[in-house]
Amino acid sequence: MNFTKLLYFKTIVEQGQISRAARVLHMSQPPLSQRLKELEEELNVTLIERSGANWAVTSEGKALYQRALDILDLVNGIPDEIQASRLGVEGLVTIGCTTLSITLLTEFILHLNKLHPRVRTRLLIDDSTVLKHKLLEHAIDFCVTILPYTETRLHLAPLKPTPSMLVVPPSMAEPPFTKASTPGAELDIRELHDKPLVIFRRFDGGGTYMKTMDFFHEYEVKPRIIMDSPDGRILLDMLEQGLEAMAMVPGSEIPEHIRKNFVLCNLPDFFPKVHPCLARVDNRYLPRASRTAWKELCAFVSRTDPGLEVPSPESAG
Repeated sequence: MNFTKLLYFKTIVEQGQISRAARVLHMSQPPLSQRLKELEEELNVTLIERSGANWAVTSEGKALYQRALDILDLVNGIPDEIQASRLGVEGLVTIGCTTLSITLLTEFILHLNKLHPRVRTRLLIDDSTVLKHKLLEHAIDFCVTILPYTETRLHLAPLKPTPSMLVVPPSMAEPPFTKASTPGAELDIRELHDKPLVIFRRFDGGGTYMKTMDFFHEYEVKPRIIMDSPDGRILLDMLEQGLEAMAMVPGSEIPEHIRKNFVLCNLPDFFPKVHPCLARVDNRYLPRASRTAWKELCAFVSRTDPGLEVPSPESAG
């Protein structure tokens, strides 16, 4: 077995078709099919079940795919490690983030740049479900995402829960909402009954969204949800564009111009909160720049969240 065959197999699995993988690898399909056959013969297993148009990775194929990711990460990281030994911490770090944690990550990237100006950051902003798959595919090094995650191959470091706030357009700012915007006051959740609402909802519909729906059901409150999105920025943008609705978003992600032009209501302390976390693949090798960035991120958030369990730098690679 050689690295080239592992790269070919990894590409086939990720592309879902041999023909598509051949295009990505800039080669013709017959030689790629032959390399796959040779790899199966070498291991004496079937890696991909092929029956006409049907195509599926076997359990042995899934196991090899994960090992291929680890091995290719090690090989690809050699040049960075050699350069780092000569120049210090340098290289590319790929980080994922949901729109509910942008403030934290942008502050961290500024901090990281001051400490390690030779480290370059590539940032992917997407839904937490997508970020999980990107982590497992080794397409990103680590991410700031939203719990819950049930994937056992991930190392998770939960952060301090973030309370949500209700953003109300001035045209809808009736006395119950203006009163709830004052320090120490909370909104009576029953005031949301039959009110138009836009709300955060990740692609799989779980997490904070499901807890919020259960909460409304428990208190027999039925708001008119007219839009949901995994992008909290879109929800606020719709209100700025004139949508007659209220938005429920984490208070940490409400920009200053929204705070000045809209009414922000405090929700009850027992209302479901957003639970952010740091996540990476457990026991995955990371190049020195990525290991350093992970260590610095853990240290950065632990200053404001002393309860965070900060892993040792060695555990990241």
